[in-house]
Amino acid sequence: MRSVKIGTTSFLVEDFPHSVEMNLKRAIGYITLAKESGADILCLPEMVITANVPAHLEYYAEEYPGDVTRTFQRAARRQKINLVAPYLVRSGRKVYNQATIIDRRGRIVGFYRKVQPTAEESRHVSLGNELPVFDLDFGRIAVMICMDIYFPEIPRIYAFKGAEVLFWPTVSHGPTQEALRTQLTARALDNSLVVVESNLANHPPYAAYIGRYRPATARIIDHNGDLLAQTGRRHGVATATVDLDEVRLTSQCVLVREPDHMREDLECITRLDLYAKEYAKLSRIQKRYY
Repeated sequence: MRSVKIGTTSFLVEDFPHSVEMNLKRAIGYITLAKESGADILCLPEMVITANVPAHLEYYAEEYPGDVTRTFQRAARRQKINLVAPYLVRSGRKVYNQATIIDRRGRIVGFYRKVQPTAEESRHVSLGNELPVFDLDFGRIAVMICMDIYFPEIPRIYAFKGAEVLFWPTVSHGPTQEALRTQLTARALDNSLVVVESNLANHPPYAAYIGRYRPATARIIDHNGDLLAQTGRRHGVATATVDLDEVRLTSQCVLVREPDHMREDLECITRLDLYAKEYAKLSRIQKRYY
């Protein structure tokens, strides 16, 4: 049995403008709260240090690794917790929407750079070109960010690389809250993954009719599509304990063995050669706008 307590954050965004310093201090508070809840790992939301900061966000992209990274490293080391910390970074002339993975000792394990930015985002942010997985002390994880969720190839590749938990930091609020839940559930079921969302919250809670549109919900969904934990419409930290050694069975839909063992059976029958050939054909006629 490999038991891990997963934590995720619904990060409070208030009506008045934030500063980077304020957001960083608030993030450290959530890290402390997660540790007090017994979490082994915490996921912060997308671009956490620039949430509600009134400026061109790329201005705050740090030359990686810089002071923001070191602050998160100190917090992880102090609280003895693994972190998924997403923020903008700069490498030479390029800016990336990056999630940095930090272990309990405060060491940088690696990073993921968003491969599918939105059209607006792509005016300022460069595309990442790798889909890495990361080995932590409890198991193997992966990260996708916000817009990435619309591309099911990403979690499928991660699953075949052995990822067990997929973190999804975002600032998304739609098209609807139910749509987000449906997408997360599908990614979990299709790939036998635990999927973890972190997001932003307004205060008072979500009230679109008065302009408070952040849905708040941070949630953890297991490989069966069951909702294990969530923050609801309020800010805070949600946690859930999962056994990564649990046998992940299906309802005889893969039909390689009986009962089906989802991940390995799915991997052995997937037509990667066919799909790669079709994608190669499509890439030659693809129209690209950025």
